[in-house]
Amino acid sequence: MVFASGVSVSGYVCMVAGCGNTVYARGLCRHHYDRDRYAGSPIIPFRTRLCPIGHYFQPSRVDQIFCSGRHRSKYKRLSDKDPVKYPPNPETPLFVKQVEAEDIEPDIRVESFTDADVIAECDGVCAVCGKRVDVDSFGPDGPAFKWKVPLEKSRQATLANRLLVHNRCL
Repeated sequence: MVFASGVSVSGYVCMVAGCGNTVYARGLCRHHYDRDRYAGSPIIPFRTRLCPIGHYFQPSRVDQIFCSGRHRSKYKRLSDKDPVKYPPNPETPLFVKQVEAEDIEPDIRVESFTDADVIAECDGVCAVCGKRVDVDSFGPDGPAFKWKVPLEKSRQATLANRLLVHNRCL
């Protein structure tokens, strides 16, 4: 796969621990990239809910109230007999624990590299617009550096995660 900037990512794997799929964008595979874009985190949160019958379960959907159809039927029978104690629409709390990056990969990976290494790695070409960067300039055509995937998400301060861009493209 080649992006518009000419950076090929076919040999890279997803940065989420244990995934192993090929990179689609920003160091993530297609599944984790879409989840990050829609939900704000590439990792599925851990959800727990208390079934109105009285035990905890992991719901497959956010609006799932009962752990099974059998308990839903049992609650309906109890609600028909005593609607005060068992209201028709029970409200049970949903406990969400967001899986943090520390839970998955506690250590940050750091490589030693210089700006010259980044320029050499990117061949002096801007990763955003694809034009040559004037490394001696301090104006809008001058060099600037940014992370391909932010450190908060990738936890990898590596040369492969660093990009060369123009000041105007930053």
